[in-house]
Amino acid sequence: MRLLLLLPVAAMLAACHTAPVADPQTEDECRASQHQELVRTRAADINQAALPAGTRIIYPNSAVTRDYRRDRMNVYVNDQGEISRVDCG
Repeated sequence: MRLLLLLPVAAMLAACHTAPVADPQTEDECRASQHQELVRTRAADINQAALPAGTRIIYPNSAVTRDYRRDRMNVYVNDQGEISRVDCG
């Protein structure tokens, strides 16, 4: 019976758990910070050979997997064909 009374308390304490802080050393493992100059350039003009291996160039309405890989760089292209964002994932 006591166990049943403690379950709601345990659930409330578990809800207060904070998310772990990202490790700054691995946050940019894909080296996206080194490629921020691509933002606002035309996607057709980028040299894909200069990008890290495994880089995804993601166009609007493209099908992509939702798995997160911190070593993979994503280059997002907007409707106007310009790069709008570069990040890891």
